[in-house]
Amino acid sequence: VGPSIVYNFFPTLLFKLYMLGWGLGAIYSVPPFRTKRNPLLAGLTIATVRGFLLNFGVYYAVKDAIGAPFAWSPKVAFVARFMTVFATVIAVTKDLPDVEGDKAYNISTFATKVGVPRIAKGATICLLLNYAHAILTGVLSKAGTFKPFPMIGGHAALAIMLLARFRELEPEKLASIKKYYKHIWDLFYLEYLLYALI
Repeated sequence: VGPSIVYNFFPTLLFKLYMLGWGLGAIYSVPPFRTKRNPLLAGLTIATVRGFLLNFGVYYAVKDAIGAPFAWSPKVAFVARFMTVFATVIAVTKDLPDVEGDKAYNISTFATKVGVPRIAKGATICLLLNYAHAILTGVLSKAGTFKPFPMIGGHAALAIMLLARFRELEPEKLASIKKYYKHIWDLFYLEYLLYALI
């Protein structure tokens, strides 16, 4: 039903983007491909769909729906870049909450191979760099491109929240791992709230 709606009511480019996302979602889960089993392929799939296609596609669809000509927005460009990195981190950390079960059943995942402490540290560093990029984007952009308080202050606040949660992480305790992973998702959705303000 979804492809039919997009095909009949939206421009060809949006239909192609939708089908690309649909196809990537299918090969992520459907045998024999199941790209979710490979950390690199899973990361690329999630980053492409959640990072670029979702943000650009929704923006393009809304512009088309209201009859506005397409123009690349600095805010959309920013959120697409920012969320692509964020989605990549989610792809890398997605197995953290299941690490005990995966070990018990000899399921090889990135989390079981590399270990919770290293993945959490790497994810936190990547996200902190992403927040630093957002803050610098706010500082260095032409006046009026972004609202400084949410762009700079909001991203600084989210970075502090991330660092605080990472410092609370006890990698040997499953409840703590789940709390850390949930907080990454909380920050992901808070970014969309912040996006509405920038």
